[in-house]
Amino acid sequence: MMKKFFAVALFVVLSNFAFAQKDQVLSVLKKYNINEQVLDPNLRDNIEKYAYNLQRTVTLSGKDKVYQSSYDPTKDEANRWTLNSVNGKNPSKHDIKAFNDEHAIKVHFKVDESTYKIAKDDGKMVEVTYQYDPSSLDSEHQFLKDCLITLSINAKTGLLEKSAELNLKNLKIKILKITKLTSDVSYAYNQANKSYTVANETITVVIKMLGNEIPMITTNTYTLTTK
Repeated sequence: MMKKFFAVALFVVLSNFAFAQKDQVLSVLKKYNINEQVLDPNLRDNIEKYAYNLQRTVTLSGKDKVYQSSYDPTKDEANRWTLNSVNGKNPSKHDIKAFNDEHAIKVHFKVDESTYKIAKDDGKMVEVTYQYDPSSLDSEHQFLKDCLITLSINAKTGLLEKSAELNLKNLKIKILKITKLTSDVSYAYNQANKSYTVANETITVVIKMLGNEIPMITTNTYTLTTK
C-alpha cells in the first residue's frame, strides 16, 4: 500500500512539473504572439501535403552522392515517392530498395514535456529546447532520446526560422558508434494557409570506426512543385 501511495504521489509531482514547464513556454510564446504550432515535433511532415522535389547530397570521405527524388501526395501511399536519379544516372535496384525502405518508415514523435525550457528570450529571438518522449520512439529511433532539440523563433515576426538537433552523449545507431549528430533545419512559412514547410536541412554524423572519426554530411533541399 505504501509503495502504491508513493508511486501515485511521484506521478502527480512529475505531471505537475511537466505542466509547469510547458506552461512557462506557452506564456513566452503568447507574449510575442507566436502560434504554439511551432512546438509540434512533427512539423516537418507538413510538406507531405504538397508535391515537391528533394535533392539529397551525401558527402563521405570527400565524395558526393547526389539523389534526385520527387513526392506526389495525390498517388496511393506506396507510390508517392520516386527516386529519379543517383549522380545523374538511373538508380540501381539496390538504390531503389534502400530508398523505398527508408521512406516506408513512419515515426510520430512526442515531446517529453518535463524537458521544455526557454533557453533564450532577449526580445529578438526566442529559443525553446526539449527532448523527445522515449515511449514515442520506435526501436530504429531510440537514439533520439539522447538528443536535444532547439527551436529558434523570431520574436519580431513570430515565425519559426530553424530547428536544430544535437546529441548529448555518444550514440549507437545499429552497429555504428556515433560521436556527433547534429541536424539544422530551416523553414518556409506559407501566409495563405498559415503553415510551415521544411526548406533545407543539413545533417552531420561523425562515425567512430577503427579508432578514426569519419564525418558524413547529408544536405536536403526541398522545392515545392504545388502550393
